[in-house]
Amino acid sequence: MKAISKMTLLLVWVISFALFGCTSQPPEKNIVIIYDNDVHCAVDGYVKLSGIRDAVADTAYVFTVSSGDFLQGGAFCSISKGTFSVDLMNAVGYDVVTLGNHEFDFSVDRLMKLSRDVKADIVNVNFSKVGSTTPVFKPYVIRNAGSRKIAFVGVLTPETLVSESYAFYDDDGKLLYHFHENEIYNLVQNAVNEARKEGADYVVVLSHLGELPPLNSKVTSISLIENTDGIDAVLDGHMHSVVEEMWVVNAKGDSVLLSQTGTQFSHIGKLDIGRNGRFHSTLISVDSSVLENRKVKAVVDSLSQLKANLFERKLSLAPFELTINKGGERFVRKGETNLGDLVADAYRTATGAQIGLANGGGIRRGIAQGAVTYHSILDASPFFNDICKIEATGRQIVEALEQGSKNYPEEFGGFLQVSGLRYEINSSSKMKVGNVQIEDESGNFAPIELERLYTVGTSSYVAKKGTEITAFKTSKILIGNVATDTDVLADYVKKFGDSIPDLYRKSQGRIRIR
Repeated sequence: MKAISKMTLLLVWVISFALFGCTSQPPEKNIVIIYDNDVHCAVDGYVKLSGIRDAVADTAYVFTVSSGDFLQGGAFCSISKGTFSVDLMNAVGYDVVTLGNHEFDFSVDRLMKLSRDVKADIVNVNFSKVGSTTPVFKPYVIRNAGSRKIAFVGVLTPETLVSESYAFYDDDGKLLYHFHENEIYNLVQNAVNEARKEGADYVVVLSHLGELPPLNSKVTSISLIENTDGIDAVLDGHMHSVVEEMWVVNAKGDSVLLSQTGTQFSHIGKLDIGRNGRFHSTLISVDSSVLENRKVKAVVDSLSQLKANLFERKLSLAPFELTINKGGERFVRKGETNLGDLVADAYRTATGAQIGLANGGGIRRGIAQGAVTYHSILDASPFFNDICKIEATGRQIVEALEQGSKNYPEEFGGFLQVSGLRYEINSSSKMKVGNVQIEDESGNFAPIELERLYTVGTSSYVAKKGTEITAFKTSKILIGNVATDTDVLADYVKKFGDSIPDLYRKSQGRIRIR
């Protein structure tokens, strides 16, 4: 009887272990995804983001992700062409990131070099070489969270092919890459389906599409959800919107969570996936958070000191603000500003041309009243485009002004700030530009002559590389590389010595609206 009892106990133990052995494992925890988008070099935010991440790391499975635009946007990024950003993101310990359009600002070759240094997985379904359907980066990755699996899929706005067009062509104008606008929904759906087949319990899309349609694409994060199924959440970017939690119905009638954190770490996102599979997102104001990661702060402090040594030297003094705004809103992409005048004058002076043209999309930030430093210049003009001198007919110049003004009164990156020239915009006419006049050496203005040749100082982006302004594609280049736009602006400001002249206190009436 005693032997039977032992046998019975042994059998009970074996059966119990087979059925319930997993009970010896720790209980399932929530999954938390800490996310950002459109950081644009607001580097101090990384300290807070990693602090918020650390605070939940002991009680949840935590992943840190980004929805793009982390390589460009200010002096900190520009001086190292993205290296400082990569160093910081590696210090934070991102798990997965997708690309924004500004990841291409330093060229595809530079992006590919930086991508080899990024420790996080880079995911994107719709960026590939022309002639190939294979994406340059992995379309998705799957990460384990205890017994559950979560897939991250990446997607980028096809508007990138226009806004950063100079990055995707060779020197002969041949297109090398594309973004599959018409196939995006299918590409994302295929990635979702494959991830589900591999056992993913949840699918989160890292999107740099934006919830509103951009000028040059019909694809949005909302339309993506509406045309697909199997996605649980979309962490969005590109539009700089603050969207804590929006629910959008997908192709099968299921609700999908959509969120976006704004820009420059105004907020940090926290997506909770409960043990019951329910999704909930919250946005944490960076200003309200006191949590910090000491290791990341040490990296930020070290890089900030290096930046200070390079950038804080004074070039001149601005007795007034040099702005890209009007009435509290960005205006440089649809009207004249005093900083627009200054930049166009810098291009004209550096090249010795009759006319200076600067696209509003290339003037990123204003310059505050006070000391003007190289840092100030880099923030205003961060792209390091070459400044060139070209020869163009009056007809081409008018065409360029028309192209830049075509979306008025809406913003457009190709909107042209001018020097040595003035013109009018008729907001009610299909042909918006009229009364174009050229300034002579005496400061007098006369109507432009359409068949006459003029010299123009502008960026390589406006002259040849961009797609917003195409009027100068056939123009003769007289001088191909005077200097970068950043250095041309810095040199122009430095020539003023102690103070920028009062001439630039206000915009000078070069662009008139009627």
